[in-house]
Amino acid sequence: MPSDDGRQTSFSFVPEMKQQGFRRNASSAARLAAVQALYEVDVAGATVEYVLASFKEQRWASVQAELETEVTDLKEGGVHLPAPDRRVLPSVVRGVDSHRSDLDPLISAQMEAEGAFQQLEAIAKAILRSAAFELAHTPQVPVGVISADYVAIANSFFTENQPTLINAVIGSLADKLRGDVEPAEASPAPKRDGSVF
Repeated sequence: MPSDDGRQTSFSFVPEMKQQGFRRNASSAARLAAVQALYEVDVAGATVEYVLASFKEQRWASVQAELETEVTDLKEGGVHLPAPDRRVLPSVVRGVDSHRSDLDPLISAQMEAEGAFQQLEAIAKAILRSAAFELAHTPQVPVGVISADYVAIANSFFTENQPTLINAVIGSLADKLRGDVEPAEASPAPKRDGSVF
């Protein structure tokens, strides 16, 4: 259910993710977990390593249990998001943390209004930082996969203009960082062994 400011409350994003084409594979789950981890680092002031250890030890299982309960309550049947890819999650979280001083000005430059990035909610900043990091530092991942996953995540947390803004900024970042690369269709990643980290 959306809050007064248009954000989704709790973890009610699974039905919206299905509608937005969120791919249920380990890499996509890692992007979702990375956004959540970076949000916690930003808002709670936790260290990156503490948050990653928390996800490895317990957090993803509790998120999965809450998601399954909520979706079952909505009579949409069970849903399963695989364990986050054990390479993608820490790579994105540590990469954003290491390159944040470069990523923030890069993102800000893609936005029309001065200071617009600083005014975004923490979750929107986490989404944009993650996408910018992957676009800049993971050339092996197609633009379309990065864009599709992060826009689906944005659509699941926000209901108003934020997803459109995030999509536009990611598109602008892709043009700047990857040039004339055609966005690829989001395709399922190869199956992983399901272990976390």
